[in-house]
Amino acid sequence: MQKVKVNGNPIQTGETPQSLLTFIRSHYLPYWPLFATAMAAALACAFLYLRYATPLYKISAVLLVQEASNGLGASDMLQSLDLMGGSKTIMENEIEILKSRTLTKSVIRKLNLYGEVIEKGKIRDVVRYQDGPLKFVFLEPDAIQPAATGTWPFTYSKTTQQVTIDGKRFPVGDTVQTRWGKLLILPQGNHTDTAASYSLHLMTEKQWMQRILATIKIMPAAKAGSVVDLEYTDAAPNRGEDILNELIREYNKAAVEDKNRTSANTMSFVEERLRIVSAELGQAETQVEKFKRTEGIVDIGEQSKLFLASVQENDRKISEANMQLSVLDAIERYVVSQRTTGNIVPGTIGLTDAVLLELVAKLSETELQLERLRKTTGENSPLLASLNRQVERLKPAIMENIKSLRANLEAGLTRLQTENNRNMNIVRSVPGKEKALLEVSRQQAIKNNIYTFLLQKREETSLAYAAAVSDSRIVDAAESAAFPFSPQKPMVLGLSVLAAIALVAGFVSLKDMMNSEVMFRADIEKMTTAPIAAEIMYHDSKNPVVISHDSRTAIAEQFRALRTSLSYIGLNGDRKTLMITSSISGEGKSFISVNLAVGLSLAGKKVALLEFDLRKPMISKMLNMRAVPGISNYLVGRASLQDILQKIDNNEHLYLLPAGIIPPNPSELILNGQLEHLLNELKERFDYIIIDSAPVGLVTDARLIAPFCDATLYVVRHQRTPKHYLKLVEELYQNRELGKLNIVFNAIKRQGVAGYGYGSGYGDINGYGYTEAVKKTGFFKRSTK
Repeated sequence: MQKVKVNGNPIQTGETPQSLLTFIRSHYLPYWPLFATAMAAALACAFLYLRYATPLYKISAVLLVQEASNGLGASDMLQSLDLMGGSKTIMENEIEILKSRTLTKSVIRKLNLYGEVIEKGKIRDVVRYQDGPLKFVFLEPDAIQPAATGTWPFTYSKTTQQVTIDGKRFPVGDTVQTRWGKLLILPQGNHTDTAASYSLHLMTEKQWMQRILATIKIMPAAKAGSVVDLEYTDAAPNRGEDILNELIREYNKAAVEDKNRTSANTMSFVEERLRIVSAELGQAETQVEKFKRTEGIVDIGEQSKLFLASVQENDRKISEANMQLSVLDAIERYVVSQRTTGNIVPGTIGLTDAVLLELVAKLSETELQLERLRKTTGENSPLLASLNRQVERLKPAIMENIKSLRANLEAGLTRLQTENNRNMNIVRSVPGKEKALLEVSRQQAIKNNIYTFLLQKREETSLAYAAAVSDSRIVDAAESAAFPFSPQKPMVLGLSVLAAIALVAGFVSLKDMMNSEVMFRADIEKMTTAPIAAEIMYHDSKNPVVISHDSRTAIAEQFRALRTSLSYIGLNGDRKTLMITSSISGEGKSFISVNLAVGLSLAGKKVALLEFDLRKPMISKMLNMRAVPGISNYLVGRASLQDILQKIDNNEHLYLLPAGIIPPNPSELILNGQLEHLLNELKERFDYIIIDSAPVGLVTDARLIAPFCDATLYVVRHQRTPKHYLKLVEELYQNRELGKLNIVFNAIKRQGVAGYGYGSGYGDINGYGYTEAVKKTGFFKRSTK
């Protein structure tokens, strides 16, 4: 609320600044027809878009990525060493693999996605993935060049079983040579609309790969879990399902191949050893057979049997220890090797230490992951750095374990050799033939044990190779949504309405911003602290008087409210002089002066209305009264008050003092001292004196008259008063150059489409600067004086 003081007591006048709701109602509600038209057009465009837009379906699948199980113990020890890292890093690796270009290329090749059949429809084109008339199988995908991609119309004759494309005719069901390499064209489905138009849309493998990678979304279902959600969007839901399912199959296949690589290396090692040991065993058996046949040995004594069993057992242990040492040497060479790719994992035959076996298996698995990840990520990838750190932690642990096992094996060998030396002394007591037989039989038993052991390991490796499965499990196979994901009708309609509202609101706001005249009460309140005494609506009648005894119009009530507020702005008792001015010509100060004077006279107050705009007087023309003699004649001493005072017909309380002859020097005339004498005479005879002065923004007349007045009404007109003049109003109010200044917001008119609304004002009125005299009305008649 604006505050003013009357007799030293502060009172409130005017209204509080506009709330947001009031601002919207005043600024935008008048343009509701424009908003309605824009929203109707936007909804029409939205419905057209929904009708012609290609629907997209969301296809989703769920995959569970399990941690690999090696079947060995000592997991607590590995966890304490923190050699495997966290599960989150592993999940990130698997997601990167699922999004790799290698798997995507495999999916494209398996599904032969290079060409899609499109049926041209009346409303929109439709992708025919599995229900088109033909299926195009590209046998040479690398021959598809970017220049040959795009949309190629074709026609298909079911009668002749021929297809015409690229200006050439090809038989259906046969391999043909085209600009896209060898192509196999096969009939497919029963969808053959003779009236439909078909085309083949071609893309290269790289284009398809970029399209899939840009569309597919792979993300963990939960931070701490190992479930992965896969999403893909496609216009053909069956194709999207095939793409996701094939991607999962290729991922599982690659995981199994990585697992089988270690088994294949072990199998190769076992086969090579079997070939060597088989040859050695054959030689040993031949020697035994030859010795028995030559020496005629049939049986060995009981003592020799016991010795042979003891020696064979020791020899077997020595052989196993030597083999384990050889395996340890091979593992050590593998660990210290600096190659990062192509490093074959040695076999671990004969080793029984669970920790070493698990460490070697983890090292092999980590290096396989490194090799696989280097194909999809850069060298500076955080994932590669994490795996490299795992490798660097695993190698020292393996070397320490090898050192410990080698020491134990060497100690065992020394003990077995010592025991064998003792047994050899016993051998010397055995007869020569039995000793020789014992030697050859021992070699045969050693080779036979090694051969049997290798056969067992080969079967175990073959079983592991055949039983290898992926560590992932399909929770939900790819399935498309029942309804299109895009376009979403509620969203499209809502966005279209919001866009229409924003567009019109922006237009209205821009229009208001570009307007340099005062449009709103808020403009006045923003630029000046002067109180607003009244708001007067637009009056489009040619009758300048809008208030009468029986008038109940809105504008008449506004003038009655202004009449009531005069006591609050300082007019009461001996304070009876009111000046009305404005910034520029045409703001309606004369209109305000006339109607305010009439309103006061209707209340039984005796009112003198002074036409003190000596430069451009308008009141006498508005009231159809004579203009001379007038105030200028009085000021120069050529007329008395009685000569210039005119009584208004049909109104015994209202008198007019016209301007008189327009003088060449109005300012000097005001300062000649006669003005004060005139006002003193009027104060003795009238209850109110209303002075219609010249605009203060153009001349100084109002400033010269102000010291003789008790209050001032400053008229600001809607769509007429420039906004920069409000700074002048504020200066006048703060400096009190016009005394107690109050603002009247005049000629507020309807705004918006078709003149709807009163939020910004009501328009133009001929309040000041009438272009022609108002004709005689029923209220006032031409004076005969």
